[in-house]
Amino acid sequence: MTTRSRLHETVHSGRLTLRNRLVMPAHTTNFAAAGAFSARHMAYHRARAAGGVGLIITEGMRVHPTSLGRTNTVSAFDDAVIPSLTELVRTVHAEGAKLAAQLLHVGRQSGGHNMLTPAWAASPIPWSATAAVPHQMSTDEIAELVTAFGAAARRVAAAGVDAVEVHLGHGHLLQQFLSPATNQRTDRYGGSLANRLRLTHEVLDSVAAALPAGTPVILRISADEFIEGGLGVEEMLAAVALVVEDHEIDVLHVSHSAYVGTASIATQMADMSFPPLPFRHLPRAFKKEFPQLSVLAVGRVDTLANAESLVESGDADLVALARPHIANPNLALPLVATPTRECIACNQGCAGRLEAGLPISCVVNPEAGMEREWDALRTAARRGPRGRVLVVGGGPAGLEAAIAAASAGHHTCLVEAADELGGALRLATALPMRAEFGRFIAEAESLARHLGVDVKLGVRAGEHLLADGWDHVVLATGAADVPDTRFPALPLDTAVTDPGSTGGHVVLIDEDGTTTALAVADLLLSRGCRVTLLTDRPALSWRVPVYSRPALLQRLSGRGFSAVLMRTPLRLDDGVLTYADPLSGEHGELENVSSVITIRQRAAGTPPAHPGGVVVGDAYAPRTALEAAFEGRLAGLSAADTPDVRAAAATLRGRL
Repeated sequence: MTTRSRLHETVHSGRLTLRNRLVMPAHTTNFAAAGAFSARHMAYHRARAAGGVGLIITEGMRVHPTSLGRTNTVSAFDDAVIPSLTELVRTVHAEGAKLAAQLLHVGRQSGGHNMLTPAWAASPIPWSATAAVPHQMSTDEIAELVTAFGAAARRVAAAGVDAVEVHLGHGHLLQQFLSPATNQRTDRYGGSLANRLRLTHEVLDSVAAALPAGTPVILRISADEFIEGGLGVEEMLAAVALVVEDHEIDVLHVSHSAYVGTASIATQMADMSFPPLPFRHLPRAFKKEFPQLSVLAVGRVDTLANAESLVESGDADLVALARPHIANPNLALPLVATPTRECIACNQGCAGRLEAGLPISCVVNPEAGMEREWDALRTAARRGPRGRVLVVGGGPAGLEAAIAAASAGHHTCLVEAADELGGALRLATALPMRAEFGRFIAEAESLARHLGVDVKLGVRAGEHLLADGWDHVVLATGAADVPDTRFPALPLDTAVTDPGSTGGHVVLIDEDGTTTALAVADLLLSRGCRVTLLTDRPALSWRVPVYSRPALLQRLSGRGFSAVLMRTPLRLDDGVLTYADPLSGEHGELENVSSVITIRQRAAGTPPAHPGGVVVGDAYAPRTALEAAFEGRLAGLSAADTPDVRAAAATLRGRL
């Protein structure tokens, strides 16, 4: 977006006045230290506030110890949080943005079989088939919770926040009481809509009583749970009508989904298998019903152009962009002089790392969450001597290395043996589920050329080139395929690029566990193939985050897709694939198999030898684009081998 638009006009949302309509909504970062906001939080939010966003909403602050879950989340049930939140308010205000504090209790998602105390819930219904059974709250515990929300509101108000957001969505505790799918109570908190909404009324009363007069209140809802027997748009419209009748709500934050072990959870952070703006009908319905309310829309908005369309159409007054702000801290700036890098909704560095209990990162922006360390390295790199840098390989690691080196002032040349950039990601772009990786490649190439990188395609790094007096060489030549010697397997790239090569019944042997097998299955199904996925693991796509996997599997359902788990393939004879149960040794067969494709982890490549050359990405160890981009950027900024650069790089590695 290169011109000022309606997104960048001052907006009055009830009692809340913002410099523009752009919001960075609450999202878990796993940056917390002892339940408080950390220095990592300060740098992260300072960058987004300086990038022009109008409002930042903190990640969910737990109002009660039963909602803590992990030690790297933020708690609001103790006065100890006030100093760090006060500092965060000052940090954000100094850059011209405003800060709202989100208060929540996640309910039945809080605990698990590894917790010493059970999670609280409306009813004893686990959130997934493998989750622990939660504790049904007593009326005394409900009263304790209501008091806790009020006490948390008092604490965040003491820190000087500009607004408070109460979370009534995403299948957390208040929604667990509201939804008929999770509330089977027979007391005054169960049954009718009015009863199921009783806890929300009590919480909003408690929060309002604790806040200074005039403090704006934001209510975040799930407009549709997308689950059988759950809340739909019509019932949520009725629920909101009852809420606004009794409470002053300044902004209605319209989200969707429930935290359940179905495809619903995968809509919450819809990945690139969804189209942009898949849920815009939801804020539209609430804006139409409640024109007096400021409606905040969220859900794979991705770009400022998409955000603009929501405002221009009247679907929303404010637009929330979480992952786009992770990818591009300067997203909200109205004037952009250089090519930008945008979120591709891959869910690798954000959702994937969250599920592993790690601090968030980003494929597009490896600096997310480590802004101070990367700034220190960049400053040291720009102070160092300029040199000639050669980058061998044009995949994500090589592209990031070339961009980083050029941004530090080095004369940079990137050579790629193929006729186009992208490395292993080129194949992903041919898969409908993963096509957004094409945007990653295109935007990285555009930025590299803008920075003056000399890009040479169809050029191999032979001895003559490598010996051309380079000051620094980065070797990003990628990984090597590991052939399946058990039986004739069709190469993956052939299956993807040649529609006639696979035949009618394809068996995918998945030894990798990433999205690749599901994405290939989706492509083959679209061509009319029957697809059987065979794996020796007890689960499908075990490396795909829960925020993506259920929706990907649902997309394959009913289209001729099936799976065989915990079976080891043995041989392929005349269209019959024989497999074995690894426990009993018993054999089984798949018949009428036209082709077999083995998807397995690759091996580290063999980069050309160069004294002092730095090997990065899959050439060092096969992983994902997330690690490749991180290592590439680090190598490019470390090209000037000075003591300051080495020290800054070592500090950065120490924060991982």
